[in-house]
Amino acid sequence: MNRTLIIVFGLIFILAAGSAVAQKQVIGSGPIRQFAEDTAINPHDFTDAYYEMNGIISKGIIGRRDGTDGLSVFSNSSNPYHRNIRVIATIPAYDQNGDMIFWYPLGDLQDYGFTDDKVGVFAREMAMQFPIYVFPNMKILDYRTFANNRQAALMDNSLSSTNGQDVNPLGIRVVVVVNYTEKAFQKESYEMMDFMMKKNGASADDTPLIKTMDDLNMLAKHELVDARPWEIAGGRYTISTPIYDPTKGAIAQDAFLWMTTQDGHTLPSEDGFIWQFHCLKKTGNWCS
Repeated sequence: MNRTLIIVFGLIFILAAGSAVAQKQVIGSGPIRQFAEDTAINPHDFTDAYYEMNGIISKGIIGRRDGTDGLSVFSNSSNPYHRNIRVIATIPAYDQNGDMIFWYPLGDLQDYGFTDDKVGVFAREMAMQFPIYVFPNMKILDYRTFANNRQAALMDNSLSSTNGQDVNPLGIRVVVVVNYTEKAFQKESYEMMDFMMKKNGASADDTPLIKTMDDLNMLAKHELVDARPWEIAGGRYTISTPIYDPTKGAIAQDAFLWMTTQDGHTLPSEDGFIWQFHCLKKTGNWCS
């Protein structure tokens, strides 16, 4: 895709059929069985001071995790940049090459959520360099940035250095909404849409999955998809922090996978996320 798509910024609630694929931890139900490493390496919310250090006003975070939201629990961390709020919701995505990523939702931001200084300006500019492309299912409304997609999100990390977490430590991303155009369903576009369907499989609304930036570029070039703001109150940016190394117990035993479903079932084309999540959770390593 032209980089014009990357600079399309949108107010969004990511819409699509979301589901907890693994059982959620019930608060107050007793001890949580987890790896001993459940300190710095597990997903946690960040402290107010760390957010401010990185250009974010903590009070400006929309839908911040609080330990009682069903997506996070109270849990200590040895990392001084963490609050004692551990995120158990794990969400899949594709990177720019179609490789699997797991990330956790910390909240959404609008422009007022950035600090009014050079650090805040830098954070906003950084977010624009790391877009997250989302694919809303227009038949389902859900006012959260991680729910009700027709497929897993696409994260463009092509501008990352070799140590991506230092470049964008919070995972702040501008949200870009992608939908198929009317042209995509016309006879002239059948061959390309059929090619994408055979290559990637079907999404929850039976349109082809879009797994890579090359896919998106090709479809945009032929005007089969567009990207535009979601013009409803919500987050223009999202704090979608990747689990940079999900091995060695980073996926806690009470974590669950939140991903797109169709009629209550996960998409056959995205079953790989389930297998990898299961292996990471049970063995601490990727499936072979």
